[in-house]
Amino acid sequence: MQADKRIFLTLDGLRGIAAIMIVLFHSRAIVGHFHPASAYLSVDLFFALSGCVLEASYRGRLAEGLSTRAFMRIRFIRLWPLFALSLMIGLAFALVRLAMGVGGDTPASIALALVTGLAMLPSPSLSGHDWVMPLNVAGWSLVLELAINALYAWQWRRLSNRLLWLVVTVSGLVLTAASLAHGGVDMGSTWGSVAGGLVRVLYSFSLGVLIFRAYDGRVRRGWAAALVPLLLIPILATGGGGPLFDLACALFVLPLLVWAGLRLEPAPGLDRLFRWAGLTSYAVYVLHGPVLQFAKLAIFHYWRPRTDAVWMAGLAAIAALVLLSAAVDRWYDTPVRRKLSAHLRRRAEAARGERAMTAS
Repeated sequence: MQADKRIFLTLDGLRGIAAIMIVLFHSRAIVGHFHPASAYLSVDLFFALSGCVLEASYRGRLAEGLSTRAFMRIRFIRLWPLFALSLMIGLAFALVRLAMGVGGDTPASIALALVTGLAMLPSPSLSGHDWVMPLNVAGWSLVLELAINALYAWQWRRLSNRLLWLVVTVSGLVLTAASLAHGGVDMGSTWGSVAGGLVRVLYSFSLGVLIFRAYDGRVRRGWAAALVPLLLIPILATGGGGPLFDLACALFVLPLLVWAGLRLEPAPGLDRLFRWAGLTSYAVYVLHGPVLQFAKLAIFHYWRPRTDAVWMAGLAAIAALVLLSAAVDRWYDTPVRRKLSAHLRRRAEAARGERAMTAS
């Protein structure tokens, strides 16, 4: 079996569950007891999944000479349209807060956050906030994702298994020390913890690449595949585990789930659900912050905090977010990415034609 020709549906299921759990994690004020206290570990899973899937999808093309620039163009097209949309929603919410006179933002800090965000770059703090991406806090992981993607493509030919294991070992030790000092693995979203985020992505992404390289191509299909994403739920829902629990999950347990997801594929019927979860997961993740900010504002306007109506409205808002994300993925993200890809392809063909004419 050609492993890099497969669509990894169980990994899609993992990604979908992780996205929902991190939405619940960031919605504690409106979901009450449904708050999964360790769902920030979803980001470590996302990084490991990224390393695994990119190695599966692009190792052949990188071996054939795909340039770092071309690779990053592909990655930017994949991530930018939805993130740009999320920034527009975040901008609207920031302007609402500015008009209300709350939050301490200024027109200059909002403008800077928008400009840097649209370039998918971190934003310097101008208003006392420490967020790496103020208009969409979850964007910090996308910044680090693109950084590790660029490093991966640039150094792919030099990334022997031995070198990758050295990177995993050293970054794992640094991550252990940083997590013990910080009190957990939840680092990277603020400028004060961004170094910890860098170590998180370096460890998990590199290990994800190694996991795929160790994969022998064998797969078992059946309902047992459902256990892989289902096991993720109690892991991310565990509260009060502390830094040792975080480290055990980030260093060992979550990579093992990725390895298991490679070898197990869902039975017919379940495969459609997993595929849908994977397709929707990025939109859920990237839109949830700014969209739910508006939801929280509306919920607390109509209901007093700590009432049953709040968490019921909160869960309804999250369900609506998932449906909105599915619609946005289908009717906005996919068409925009196709148009961007086609535009860049035409430009590349025109440039090759001009070079050929010049040479002749």
